[in-house]
Amino acid sequence: MKLKTILVFMVLGLFAVSCTGGGNDDDIMNENADTTAKIVEQTKISAQNVFNSIPGPAELTRLVEDAALDYDAAMLNNPDDLNKYVSDNFKALNLGVYGADMAYANIHQQSQESMLFLKCVNTLCKNLGIAGVFDEKTVDRLEANKDNKDSLLTIINKSFLQADQFLRENQRPHTSSLMVAGGWIEGLYLSAKVGTQSKSKKFIKKMSEQGQSLADLISMVETANVTGDGTFVLDGLKDLKTSYEKIQANMTMSDSVLTEIDQKVSALRKKIILQ
Repeated sequence: MKLKTILVFMVLGLFAVSCTGGGNDDDIMNENADTTAKIVEQTKISAQNVFNSIPGPAELTRLVEDAALDYDAAMLNNPDDLNKYVSDNFKALNLGVYGADMAYANIHQQSQESMLFLKCVNTLCKNLGIAGVFDEKTVDRLEANKDNKDSLLTIINKSFLQADQFLRENQRPHTSSLMVAGGWIEGLYLSAKVGTQSKSKKFIKKMSEQGQSLADLISMVETANVTGDGTFVLDGLKDLKTSYEKIQANMTMSDSVLTEIDQKVSALRKKIILQ
């Protein structure tokens, strides 16, 4: 049932990013304000494009049945590694990763493990100054709805949207774009593992259709102008794009391309989680 991890794309793909402005006189401030507005609009469009390219819940349910595999905790990021992520860039990336893993665990009704991922998400939110999102109330709601997968996903979705709103209001494009990237990469990583294991033609075809969402994600990260120890993410996404360009026009993904994507996203994800 691992395919449903792609649902996290729908959660994280909604995040829009914004940009700070500044200056010492009115002309500079006005110019920066105009630039900010353009960046916000462009990144919102890119984020929405990522979202629009993801299959819906009903379709995912059918695909899950076609590629039914058991829950595999070993594929997820270890909650014990949380303290390894020191810089804001790595905190943002792994906020996305742990968010994806939390959704994965919840879908498989792994309540105990999902709570561990929730604690990681909550801690990273606090460290990044995103207050009051995954708090005790969220924990209580998740616990109360632990037997309802749709409700769990709705709660997670709304909580990440609250984080998105906070980041937009506080003009933090780097954090937003890396959070989206971390979740998307983790989702693709898990999806590639499922594809290589299940060989489900329907699933692999749906995975092959994510090339446009990748292109939009690249645009979003570029617009956010991520610097420092997060620049490797854009390079990794562009490298993945070269593999997606090998997919045929009818969205047929060969075994060799699937293996190539699996290897590349695994290597990129390994850098993100500092393994």
